[in-house]
Amino acid sequence: MFGIGITEIILILIVALLVVGPKKLPELARTLGKGMAEFRKTADDFKESIYQDDSNFEAERKKAEQRREVTKITYPVVPEDAENAGSNVADATAAENKDDSHKKEISS
Repeated sequence: MFGIGITEIILILIVALLVVGPKKLPELARTLGKGMAEFRKTADDFKESIYQDDSNFEAERKKAEQRREVTKITYPVVPEDAENAGSNVADATAAENKDDSHKKEISS
């Protein structure tokens, strides 16, 4: 534990006994124990809140991804009236041919 051997622990206890005294040593140990327990509880609560925030973030990310999938347009856009569609395609083809012929005239 913390890289401390048995001899170091005994030395620390002897120094604590001399500094604090035999009457106050149990009270000091009790106070340190409560402090360590409170510290561990606080650390565990902090870890839990971090994990909870992370899981909430993941859940929100998945919901957003699902909403994006639902709202994607996956169908082709079809013109409203079929008669105009044929003439629009023909007009577009004629314009492309005109551009190609104009390019050929310029290059020659």
